[in-house]
Amino acid sequence: MDMSASEQARSGPMELGQPYDPVSRAFHWLVVALVLVQVTIALVLPSILPKSAEDSIAAWHLATGSTILLVMLLRFAWRLTHPMPPAPADLSPGLRILARATHWAFYLVLILLPLIGWMAANAYGTTPRLLGLIPLPRLLAPDQAAAETIGGVHKVVAALLLALIATHVSGALYHALVKRDGVIWRMVPGRTRV
Repeated sequence: MDMSASEQARSGPMELGQPYDPVSRAFHWLVVALVLVQVTIALVLPSILPKSAEDSIAAWHLATGSTILLVMLLRFAWRLTHPMPPAPADLSPGLRILARATHWAFYLVLILLPLIGWMAANAYGTTPRLLGLIPLPRLLAPDQAAAETIGGVHKVVAALLLALIATHVSGALYHALVKRDGVIWRMVPGRTRV
């Protein structure tokens, strides 16, 4: 018996097959939390804390960025060895391409952004610390002109990350509120089937 969209919405998510594996889901939500912390550190704290806190804010930003880099490298290694579940069969070719491009762009940006930040920090004469504790090796010698250029690239890539987040959240909301197809449940922790 076929269900209407409203009946499906009341009864719960459709049977779409396997969700993402638990490790992939854990990586996803850990990165979400770290990016939210990083956005707060970079965009909110400078406007609410006194100017005297700039060095602390920069240290937190570098520690969080290096942690994101570590988690993303581990996540990327996991992703290469554990394929994601297939997209819903009824997803149009254009949306499949957009979803896949956004997915891989996240990996690229969330690895490049901390690397660029690490280089900028080195060029400014600062040593980032992994988890705020372990000093990272120097990638560049101090150079103010290079620091300004690399810092500008870091800001552009950060803006690209915000655009990717908006695209991803829009896609999740499209599936949850418009299609009501249960796709969003594939990434919810604790699910074994959707």
